[in-house]
Amino acid sequence: MEEKVYAEVIVNLSLKRRKGEPPPSFHYFIPPKMRPRVQLGQIVMVPFGPRLLQGVVVNFSTTSPVEETKPLAAVLDISILPHQISLARWISDYYLAPLNEALTLMLPPGIGGRAQSIIELNPQAQIPSSLDETERAIISLLQRYGNLRLTQLERFLPGREWQKALRKLLRKGLVFRRPFLSPPRVAPRQARYAVLTAGEEKWREGLKPLARPSVEANVLKFLANSKAPLLSLSEVCKATKCTRATLKRMEKKGLVRLLPPRKLLLPALPRGELQQMLENIRKRAPVQAIALEFLLQHPPPLPKEELASVVKNPSSVIRTLQSKGLINVVEEEASVLLEISPQDALQMADELQGLKVYQRILQLLHAEGKPISVGDLYAETGCNFRDLRKLEEAGLIELISEEKARDPLAGLVFTESSPPELTPDQAMVWEEIKQGIETCSFAAYLLFGVTGSGKTEIYLRAIKAVLEQGRQAIVLVPEISLTPQTVQRFASRFPGRIAVLHSRLSLGERFDTWRRIRRGEVDVVIGARSALFAPLPRIGLIVVDEEHDRSYKSQKRPYYHARETALELGRQVGAVVILGSATPDVVTFSQAKEGKLRLLELPRRILWRVEPLAQGARGVSRISPQPEGARKQPSALRLTREREGLFSSRLPPVEVVDMREELKARHRGIFSRALLKALEETLNAGEQAILFLNRRGAATFIICRDCGFVLKCKRCDVPLTYHAREKELLCHHCNRRYEAPSQCPACGSRHIRYFGLGTERVEEEVQRLFPGVRTIRWDRDTTAGKFAHQIILEKFASRQADVLVGTQMIAKGLDLPYVTLVGVVSADTALHLPDPWAAERTFQLLTQVAGRAGRSILGGRVIIQTYTPSHYAIQMAAHHDYEGFFERELRFRRAHGYPPYSRLARLLFTYSNEKRCREEAERLYQRLVAEFSSRKDVRLIGPVPCFLRRLRGRYRWQIIVSAPDPSVLLRDFVLPAGWRVEVDP
Repeated sequence: MEEKVYAEVIVNLSLKRRKGEPPPSFHYFIPPKMRPRVQLGQIVMVPFGPRLLQGVVVNFSTTSPVEETKPLAAVLDISILPHQISLARWISDYYLAPLNEALTLMLPPGIGGRAQSIIELNPQAQIPSSLDETERAIISLLQRYGNLRLTQLERFLPGREWQKALRKLLRKGLVFRRPFLSPPRVAPRQARYAVLTAGEEKWREGLKPLARPSVEANVLKFLANSKAPLLSLSEVCKATKCTRATLKRMEKKGLVRLLPPRKLLLPALPRGELQQMLENIRKRAPVQAIALEFLLQHPPPLPKEELASVVKNPSSVIRTLQSKGLINVVEEEASVLLEISPQDALQMADELQGLKVYQRILQLLHAEGKPISVGDLYAETGCNFRDLRKLEEAGLIELISEEKARDPLAGLVFTESSPPELTPDQAMVWEEIKQGIETCSFAAYLLFGVTGSGKTEIYLRAIKAVLEQGRQAIVLVPEISLTPQTVQRFASRFPGRIAVLHSRLSLGERFDTWRRIRRGEVDVVIGARSALFAPLPRIGLIVVDEEHDRSYKSQKRPYYHARETALELGRQVGAVVILGSATPDVVTFSQAKEGKLRLLELPRRILWRVEPLAQGARGVSRISPQPEGARKQPSALRLTREREGLFSSRLPPVEVVDMREELKARHRGIFSRALLKALEETLNAGEQAILFLNRRGAATFIICRDCGFVLKCKRCDVPLTYHAREKELLCHHCNRRYEAPSQCPACGSRHIRYFGLGTERVEEEVQRLFPGVRTIRWDRDTTAGKFAHQIILEKFASRQADVLVGTQMIAKGLDLPYVTLVGVVSADTALHLPDPWAAERTFQLLTQVAGRAGRSILGGRVIIQTYTPSHYAIQMAAHHDYEGFFERELRFRRAHGYPPYSRLARLLFTYSNEKRCREEAERLYQRLVAEFSSRKDVRLIGPVPCFLRRLRGRYRWQIIVSAPDPSVLLRDFVLPAGWRVEVDP
């Protein structure tokens, strides 16, 4: 007897983990026919109670912990890799997340189906008359529509106790319930093609069954194929089964002409005898002689009407000649004459019978001599799929299908480029990383390089090295705004070997890209956070660019951090991990200082060299009239990247403007006097400027000047932001939109004032102050489209705009050599928020955005406007002093016990009722105190309301747990329902 094999499956359902036990898994018997298709990581369908669920096979065994096991229901043609299962287990343990949610990260997008139940009528059951109204309604719906899902029953019977009635019907055996899993939201895209299978000689015969009935077409074909130019009406009607009315309609269309009945004259005697009779009567009856002579001069038969041209009373003459036996009179019936050419008649007949579209299809396929896509046939011939299907049924063509991947890079051309020579700094860094790659084992590096120091070239060299080893690479970028420029650089170095994964791709594009990667068609994956889970089987390198960026932390379960997960993945697969940043995360930098990461530095920039062009000016002044003393227009310049002798230890100078002093000088505009002057000089020189403000919109809050009422979101209790272009108020937390009021909702006053500042307002102010300046805005409001980031970047990089106004999207990774001025409109936006990391995030953002200036020998400058110029985050950013900031920040964190001196976990509870929310938080706090009061290294902060006290209609309270390892501390602590845990928030 063949030994049974069992699959250990993690089902796609979040189940509570019992204290001290591993994540719940379930054993299923593998039917012998399925065994060859089931491997580790296989996605399967399994029965789970009355439901059908998806699951992942995470192990095999020949024994089962339970006696009775169910068989696998189905095997999907999708599987994840063994190392991805290990990584999911680590994410589950480290971030205290359900294992099924961690495994979901590894799956292709869109394949998860919803478990549902189908209700079907028992065909053998006799329906009793004793059913109540709701039971009868359910039976009636099933009889009328067939099997129904529970969701469909709910739509048909809203507000009625249909569930109770359904349970009664199930108990009586009148209906059955069976599990059903809704199909995946995405599937491989199939491209259909048509292939010609019959020669031209078979077309007409093959098209006959496809012809639509058309009497007019029958008439046209009969007349066109007839050798006689004139056919009798009766003959045409008999042959084509048409009526006189049909022919009348065709006559109105100009297709045929109906000739009325006619009398024809024929000789009654041989020609010689008639000639003799003519001579005999010429003198006695000259009129009859003229008529007879006319008849002899024309070939018979002669229409009676034509005789009128030679005699005045033809009817009388004809009767006389007929009485003398000289002529015979015959009656000709009505006839039909074709008014168009036979060729046009046949074409029109095909059109009337619906054959023309078929002929166009066949002719196009014949002319091309190869398969043509269905879409192209639609466009070229005006056909539809039903037409093609009929041609296939007639045996004239064949329809074939083949998978066509949705590739976001399709159609883009990348020119292959060669690597430039390295600078001495780069060479030293590369030598150490190269040695790590050559060992084919795990090594982690922190590449600390100032903005523009050439970190990307190090990444490119590292990728090339691992590809030469037959291994693969993942490159993470923090936001989609980085992707266009990053992809360009990587694709030009490794054409045809890269794939892109990020949230702006369609579901189908992400699904197809995942499958291409899984099939081994891709060696380098570039993308945002989720690209880390691309199914590459031979990972040799993981790059986390801008490793400090907060977008690497997932904001939904599981709350993993891509940087820490990348390091763990590198350990598991023996890959080199490079964390790159000009402003490393304080915890990351402290780990490098402690030797947990290898610290590599690129302290100098690589500049662009400027080459004069033959003619023209470098730039054109965008403001007029040009003020006196403006810089003279130099000759046109071309920027090229050069390596030798173009290193600069000097980053762009930064000027900090104290906006309090501006107010004292009665200067109340958005821009300080220094920034205004710098903008004017930059625009006059034909150079470019970036204005940064990490807040979108036109006004950040709206207040009534009479009663002080502030308009807030009804679901989030936060002030609404005014967006001038849409003329509406928007909540930036739940995206709910409100109409801009003309009067106060509280007191009815019309004295409403818009306060605050956003990117929309900044752009308007630039256009007002500098007429003719070309501005472009880069924020969430302007990047809704799929290619919006790329379009904006290309427009600014190609100098179609002079001033770029944007939020944090513009702060990272952009290499724009013509930008010589960066203005930070307000450095205080996030500095004073109740956030322990506010200083670090402000410093990083200011340093990163300042790094957009001075990337060529055109030079550059940065102006930071602030109301707190003495804050160490602003001072250190102004001096590009990361190490100084690091030391100050460490002192702050040491004093408060923040990371790296401890680790944190956030426990969050949300509820629609604020009192219940607070009570639950206090109840859990007491449990935590009782559990961990003996631990001196554990500290509890809270319970307190979150900074956003209410979000999307739910109140929010939190407790912060500070401990050396909160993951271990809380792993066996069972949280009550409704609580969620976020490790390393």
